[in-house]
Amino acid sequence: MLVKRRLPPVKTAGGFFNIRAFRSAPFSFYCASTFVLFFGMYTVLTYIDVSAVSHGIDQNFSFYLVSIVNASSAVGRYCAGGLADRMGAMNVMIPFTTASAVVTFAWPFAVTKGGLVAIAVVYGFVSGSFIALFSNPVMEFGDTSDVGRRVGMTRSIMSLGALVGPPISGAINSKTGGFEAVGYYAGSAILVGVGLMLASRYFALKGLYGKM
Repeated sequence: MLVKRRLPPVKTAGGFFNIRAFRSAPFSFYCASTFVLFFGMYTVLTYIDVSAVSHGIDQNFSFYLVSIVNASSAVGRYCAGGLADRMGAMNVMIPFTTASAVVTFAWPFAVTKGGLVAIAVVYGFVSGSFIALFSNPVMEFGDTSDVGRRVGMTRSIMSLGALVGPPISGAINSKTGGFEAVGYYAGSAILVGVGLMLASRYFALKGLYGKM
């Protein structure tokens, strides 16, 4: 409303959500990957303080576990960015996100203050790579002129996974009365997402090796 357009609007074929973009196997697999990953990716961040309280840890301390995750994630994002410049975004995200799944499986079994702090630090660091880099591969899946729309489509799809993932984890916790099954569910979702990302990388590179 307050800024005057410098250039006339460009009418782009396909509109805001271009279905034809899904003819690209790498892009389709990558969108599926981000969607599935977010079924599990935010579970630890959402419930680590709740699980701490359930193990008898003081609520005034458990509140800070989320802050510890976020602080560690900031370091992980910074390191992941530097590595991605040299190795490629997917080559960094895949091992780090696999590590996120391993930590998610381990999280329900951390029942002490020290154990939960360790989980928070490690999970924040390794999950930070995906949060920092998930938009980067989308730029490789088509023309530069269409990057903004592809990123928007990817984020729209992945947001649905982020929307329903934590409530599913909460429902599993309510049904089972503990967090072990929650960890299995979330960790498995992350691993499936990594598998789809590997497929996307394979189709993009047309092989196993390369910078992507």
